[in-house]
Amino acid sequence: MSTAAASGSADSDELYDRIKDKPLHVDLVLLHKGRTRPHIIEKELLRIRDATSLDELKEKLLEAQESLEALNIFQAVQLTLDASLTGDPRSCTLKVHCPEKRIWHAHAGTFLAETEAKFEGQFGLTNALGYAERVDLTYERSNKNSTEYGLQFTRPRVWGTSLDSRASLAQHFLDRQQASSYVENYRGSTFGLSSDDGRHNIGYELAWRALTSPNRAACPSVRQQCGNHLKSALQYVYQWQRGACDDPGDPSVGVSFRSTSEVAGIGVESSLLRFARQHFQGAVAIPMVGGTSLFLQANAAAMLPWGAGWQHKPTCISDRFFLGGVGSLRGFQERQVGPSEPRLGSFQGGAGSRRDALGGDLYATVLAALRFQFPSRSLQEAGIHGHFFVNGGSLSLLSGTGRSLKQAVTEDFAGSWRWTAGVGIRWQTTIGTLEVNLCQILAQQQHDKPKTGVQFGFTPPA
Repeated sequence: MSTAAASGSADSDELYDRIKDKPLHVDLVLLHKGRTRPHIIEKELLRIRDATSLDELKEKLLEAQESLEALNIFQAVQLTLDASLTGDPRSCTLKVHCPEKRIWHAHAGTFLAETEAKFEGQFGLTNALGYAERVDLTYERSNKNSTEYGLQFTRPRVWGTSLDSRASLAQHFLDRQQASSYVENYRGSTFGLSSDDGRHNIGYELAWRALTSPNRAACPSVRQQCGNHLKSALQYVYQWQRGACDDPGDPSVGVSFRSTSEVAGIGVESSLLRFARQHFQGAVAIPMVGGTSLFLQANAAAMLPWGAGWQHKPTCISDRFFLGGVGSLRGFQERQVGPSEPRLGSFQGGAGSRRDALGGDLYATVLAALRFQFPSRSLQEAGIHGHFFVNGGSLSLLSGTGRSLKQAVTEDFAGSWRWTAGVGIRWQTTIGTLEVNLCQILAQQQHDKPKTGVQFGFTPPA
């Protein structure tokens, strides 16, 4: 910086210090016309009414700018103070210029989720009606005939509060025949509210699901699950983070915590699924020397049915936790770790045995990884880095097995941990993380299906 520039900056600071506490208020707000309804912007500017000095006005305007940017409908937010049109030295005029983003957006792409290649397409409208609303239509199809359709509507700051609202309709056809010999046809709707800081999220889901087994080779436990299921559930999500946490489940630097609580069976209909489900996830990333970092992550979750005779009722396989794959336990095939049962016509054991994965009610994983940067600057800027890792996990059923809870926890769960170690490459993108790993299995249980050699996988954001 030149001497003249430094002198000018010092003079500006000195002038501001002399006048920052003098009385000043906004007497007129001039809005740039666009699609956005004026009251949407004016509501975020109400806070400036309390300002009585230049310094207070500066702080309130910074808060208003941050709130307007959080609506995610503007390319930029420009707030400019000018002399009052009345000539009063104790008042000023606020000029607001917020160029809006394009009214439509679209996205299409393909990605690999373990053994399943998927195509995803999205089309949406942003702020089309001027209420800062967003409408998204999504379509997804895999090479294994799974299809998903979704329509979602979101609107921030509803009812004059700081709450953001969302409503969605979804229909999907999931083919789980390779792992568990069933397919799921789902139609449902969700409604929810979330706090403006994203920490609190409450939602309600009403859905109908039909489970079928087209290949007629499903094991008895899966065949018992086939039929129609009605779900009416409340869900609450709390998440907290500190540091660089673009993905709450995978912070670059800092700490993150996420808790998901769900209670199903809201209503008097006797056919409703009734269960309680809790999932905790925590992660910490600690910077080290030479561009390396230590990443630690843990997941713990459990679910149980409720109501009369709950100990003897199995939970629905679609709601259970599954283990295996890059997103949970590396070195094993996706959803192929934990409780399983021979399919009809299959031999009990041996290489020719074909089994259905049943999932579990009690679930835990741990991950410790040393992440390192590659020398290439282009790879660093693209978000590509390497890691050495140790990964462990366990899974067991709690209800409907004929065993006590104590046996399920102490024997089936605590005594059956699986462990892997390996090295790989990670590519973090805005839509998730792609991993290519070479794994060595350290401990496994009977009937688990390891993934030998190189393992590819994609993990969506938490």
